[in-house]
Amino acid sequence: METIKTKAYGEIQVDPSSIILFKREILGFEGLTKYYLIEMGDLPNFYWLQSAEEPELAFVVVNPRLFQEDYKLVLDEIDWGLLEVGPNDEVIDFAIVNIPEDIHKMTMNLLGPIVINATKRIAIQGISMNNSYGTKVPLFSKELTPTHT
Repeated sequence: METIKTKAYGEIQVDPSSIILFKREILGFEGLTKYYLIEMGDLPNFYWLQSAEEPELAFVVVNPRLFQEDYKLVLDEIDWGLLEVGPNDEVIDFAIVNIPEDIHKMTMNLLGPIVINATKRIAIQGISMNNSYGTKVPLFSKELTPTHT
């Protein structure tokens, strides 16, 4: 095990073999290629994509199908090639979540999914070939309003 500094949890222990190498970096964060995927203990189905190189950099990511059931990952051949997907490789994908002050207005980026070849521990920020997806898709389809008792 190795100790890393994280944005959310301070210092934590991680398995060095669980590092994910980005072959195409996250837009705006070029040069940062090593990340860990860390489960959020207090928020099921949400994860931190924590930079191994910059402790203050972490993205909240989620499986987009939890909020948009008909979501389909559609990438071009170049993206699939970067991921080096073999016949028995497991591929997982996530959407980066934007959390504004009003958490009921959270959005996710479906146009630039995070795609990970979990078997080979390599990833990219892909470019969705489905132009109907946007970068600020609401997580919650209806406006949530507090109930008063």
